[in-house]
Amino acid sequence: MSSCRTQDPATMMSSTIYKLCVILVHAGVLMAVRPNSGAQSLSCWLVEDIPATESKPRSIQQTPVLVQFTDAAGLTHSSPIEAEPGTLFFYVFDPSGKLSPEFTSCEITRHLPQEASLDWAHSLTEEKFSSPALGKDWYTVAASSHLDGRGLSLVLGPLGDKKDHFSASLAVFSASTILHAQMDKPLSVPCSMWRGHQPRFSVEWRHRALGDGSLLYAYDGWKDKVEENVPNCHLNFSALHNEGDASLLIDNVEISHQGILLCTVYLPYLRAQREIHLVVTAKPQVTLQPAPLFARPGEEVTLTCDISHFHPLEISVDFLVQLSEESHPTLLSGNSLSNHISNYDGTYSISAYQRITASSDLHGARYFCRVNHVSAAKGISSSQTLKVAGMSAPSLEDIMYLFLTALFLYGTLSYLRRKAVSLFGSREDLKAQKNKSE
Repeated sequence: MSSCRTQDPATMMSSTIYKLCVILVHAGVLMAVRPNSGAQSLSCWLVEDIPATESKPRSIQQTPVLVQFTDAAGLTHSSPIEAEPGTLFFYVFDPSGKLSPEFTSCEITRHLPQEASLDWAHSLTEEKFSSPALGKDWYTVAASSHLDGRGLSLVLGPLGDKKDHFSASLAVFSASTILHAQMDKPLSVPCSMWRGHQPRFSVEWRHRALGDGSLLYAYDGWKDKVEENVPNCHLNFSALHNEGDASLLIDNVEISHQGILLCTVYLPYLRAQREIHLVVTAKPQVTLQPAPLFARPGEEVTLTCDISHFHPLEISVDFLVQLSEESHPTLLSGNSLSNHISNYDGTYSISAYQRITASSDLHGARYFCRVNHVSAAKGISSSQTLKVAGMSAPSLEDIMYLFLTALFLYGTLSYLRRKAVSLFGSREDLKAQKNKSE
């Protein structure tokens, strides 16, 4: 005889909850061990220079590369990735933590380890001893993101014996690749480095603009010696040695600093470089003339807007008018611009013109000159209020002005009369001298 037992509902619910918890725990472990493969790879291009041959000219070859992140042992913790035919796979261990799948642009080039023939890099290889690994394949990864402006240059060396496994040896990175700076203000040009446990390094900053280049700063970190520097530029040595912060500190930004600033870090036989495009801005000074703005009915007046000491040259100017009974100004048409003037400090100046004809309807109207420039996000304006003759009684200020003018003229005439009397005498004295002579 068989018997059938019914399980308690509370017991069944507890069992179900327990099984769900076990499943969730296992799922969490699996997610930790095998994360999303899409978040563990970076699409790049291998760019190679193909020398010219008798049948083919010199060319640039681009090959798609899929960078897959690994651990120190070269193991990946993500599922295999399917790629298009012809795609290379680079398995990269990055102890710096700076290479990210979030980069939107990535280019890989071959890196040739070699001794740097620079005064500030001699001490890095003075023993003339190099690792056998330098004879294998080395690469430089240049990655950037248009989302947040980050930039990275990463030197990859061999990891183990596999030709497609690499490890980062040097990283040079910056929080932005384009930097705007205000003229006559201090500036920190961002550049940081990761060099692992390598104690020998040197830092170099160069400036490049319009095809010309110049050295701004050179520092031998192994000897703790500044080899070259220009006035107004320096490094924070404490931040450099302790945090890898190689930012260039400029005390007073000038227009001449605009261009490409190159931050290069040297290790023994290795180097990496970042470019920062510096744009220097100078806020314009805006003045609207004539001031004060007076005119007779029917008189044509030319408004002149003087815009001085701005940079860069790109600028727009508008004239607007707001009548006394209106709440918003109206854009005027028909203005003109003068040719720009280059100032001694590298800034520019320009003038804008707008013709208006005074009338009784325009009495009390306020005229604006509005300037739009990259240095001022909200724009800059200057204004004057038109006063048309005969449209209002003299104000208290006008009366005071006339009184002071009359008082000044009275004082001046009195002074001149006393001066004449002291030189030529009074009218009676002149008449007496004439009768005496007769």
